[in-house]
Amino acid sequence: MTAPHPHELRLQEMAARLSPLALARLVDMASGLIQGQDSARSAANSVATSAASPAGGTALAPDAPQPGLGPKATRLFFVPEGVRYLDSLQLNDLGQAMDQWAAAARSAPMRRARQRVRLLYLMLRYSGAKLGEVLALDDTRDLDFARSVVSLAGPPGSPESREVILPVFLLAEIQAFLADPGNEPLRGKLFALDQGFVRRKLLDQAPRVAFPRELLNPTVLRHSRAVELLREGVPLPVVQGLLGHASLVLTAGYCAFSEHDSKRILNHVIQKETPMKTSARNTFSGVVSAVRGKQLLVEVVVKTKSGREVVTVITDESRKNLGIAEGKAVAAIVKAPFVLLSKDEGQARMSARNHYLGTITAIRSDDVAVEVVGTLDDGMVMCALITNESVGSMDLKVGDQVWFFFKAFSPILLAD
Repeated sequence: MTAPHPHELRLQEMAARLSPLALARLVDMASGLIQGQDSARSAANSVATSAASPAGGTALAPDAPQPGLGPKATRLFFVPEGVRYLDSLQLNDLGQAMDQWAAAARSAPMRRARQRVRLLYLMLRYSGAKLGEVLALDDTRDLDFARSVVSLAGPPGSPESREVILPVFLLAEIQAFLADPGNEPLRGKLFALDQGFVRRKLLDQAPRVAFPRELLNPTVLRHSRAVELLREGVPLPVVQGLLGHASLVLTAGYCAFSEHDSKRILNHVIQKETPMKTSARNTFSGVVSAVRGKQLLVEVVVKTKSGREVVTVITDESRKNLGIAEGKAVAAIVKAPFVLLSKDEGQARMSARNHYLGTITAIRSDDVAVEVVGTLDDGMVMCALITNESVGSMDLKVGDQVWFFFKAFSPILLAD
């Protein structure tokens, strides 16, 4: 039997010290990382096994996303060099060290003093506040136990004044501590400790933790909370508000992405983008170039990227509901049965505002109808559904030039 790798032994040792909740969160984090890595592998495998679909579709792009999978940006970022912080395992180690230190007190006064330091540590750990902000807290004024928030004033006139949500268990521990009659004199000044004393007591935990002593300070705890929240998917502006940063640039300094991971994330997002799905076979995307009429019916002209114009008629109520105005991005869709065909331009012009010359690329039929597919000069694919008799009477063949036309009432407009 192969002996365990030293790293495995270290992980087993650390896992044995974790609480069930912390262990569950670690497993979830590991699953997210593995899932993000596996998505790229599964996509590559799918390319190899299905270079083209049975119906003649195109091959999948590299790293084509799988449903529910993909690289997790919140897991892939790294903390830039120079930002000192504790990861989740190290924070758990420190929390357990503080618990053991407080519980090991040999007298009631010592237990009270250590519990105060421990509660102050928990406030630093979960609020992301600066040490000076926590030391200035008045627990009778700044803690809202019903809403589980702490009000941090920040320097006078500073934009850092803010409310921070705290875990319910932390507020419950503070309430329980203050409810002890022996702690009554501490009301209003629970966190009013000497700054140097607090820093020394954090450093005293060094023998109980497995990371460098220099990481035992309030600034590192503040950085750690920021990284922890970003890993959980909390948006940068929200973390900025919690920390009281005046600029988002400061908060952005906690995360960066390698070039490889940046490409993976972008590739996943871009490759999963799909055109708008609709039962209509003919879709003209563009912007509104003209709106005419303000009574019952309104004529809306849509100009596509290639410069083609599509004339539509909708009700004024629909115009208002869709927010139709010049310059708005819209899509005009036309179902295949509403598209007519003609080899004579005059006939196409006679009864329809929209008529476009194209070349037939496919004709597919069954016992009921025939699907005629063609390509316009700008590459737009048009599809018409007509009867077998019409195909015979017009003598339609692949390669023929025909006019695809439809009335202005046929298109349906879609807008964001």
